[in-house]
Amino acid sequence: MEFIHKYILFPKRFGFAPYLWLLWLVIPLVQMFPYRHYKDWIALVLLAIFVWFYRNSYIITAKLPLWILGQYLITLILIYYQGMLFLFLFTAWVIGSLPIAKQKFRSYLLKYYIALACGLLIMFIHPFLMEIYSWGDITSTSVFLLFIIFSPLGGRSIRNNYVRSGILKQQNKRYEMLIRRGERDRIARDLHDTLGQSFATITLKAELAQKLLQRNPDKVNQQLIEIQIASRSNLTLVREIVTNLRKLTLTEVLVNLTDKLRGLKINLITEQEELVQKWPLVVQETIAAILQEALTNVMQYSQASEVHVSFKQTQQQALVVINDDGIGFGQIRPGAHGILGMRERIS
Repeated sequence: MEFIHKYILFPKRFGFAPYLWLLWLVIPLVQMFPYRHYKDWIALVLLAIFVWFYRNSYIITAKLPLWILGQYLITLILIYYQGMLFLFLFTAWVIGSLPIAKQKFRSYLLKYYIALACGLLIMFIHPFLMEIYSWGDITSTSVFLLFIIFSPLGGRSIRNNYVRSGILKQQNKRYEMLIRRGERDRIARDLHDTLGQSFATITLKAELAQKLLQRNPDKVNQQLIEIQIASRSNLTLVREIVTNLRKLTLTEVLVNLTDKLRGLKINLITEQEELVQKWPLVVQETIAAILQEALTNVMQYSQASEVHVSFKQTQQQALVVINDDGIGFGQIRPGAHGILGMRERIS
């Protein structure tokens, strides 16, 4: 199952959209059926490779330019032999959907338009392809070309709206958690004001009774001592509960960081944030401090437009992965203690 998720399925954060685009491939598969010519089989192999490149291009790695270039080359070949100009739509929406900085997006966009221009040139100089696309029908042809031309920009716009909507939804969940936490704080105050005072009174009465009662001192004293110990123990317990309820949670830290990043036009995107609610408070406090330090560095040095924080969990470990689309760094700056401090907190 892990192999399927890692090498076959598309990343979950993109939803069903990448799968829906694969429906376009039904058209050439039906048109080429029953695959009697060797060119049809070559086209099938190239389409399979194209889908593999298409899937891999949804994952940001050092090989991303290779996957994009591979799609362009296969598309140009299939345009020449089969007229599959629509394959540019796959790459267009990949470029629009990727979480990359504006500068990188513009670079990919320029290369997309260069490849598209080459594809259109092939279409215009190939008589067979001119017949397929009925270039005489100016209206339908123009609409189709405009759709291909503006698809990367449309995909980018849809993604940005989706990201903003996701951030707002996640922030609303955090506010909901804070409202619940406010109720917990009220309960904490009530415990302190009622039970705390009651136990304090019991303690005072027990101490006074110990001094006043003189009959059967051995038995009475023992009972009073036990009351005193129990009441003091309960008073300590109440204070511990109140203290734990007032500790800063990871949700509160994420709310504050989201607001700060938004002020700098940096989007904070989280994955599986609901897992942290099940983690022990001490783990949340440690991760909250690490996030505070890491995202402060992002705000000060990264020049990023997006930060991704993924929460994962194994049987024995809580894992947090932080990455951004900023400029990065080659080595740790001399005199910097941020990473060292994060390591010390974990240890």
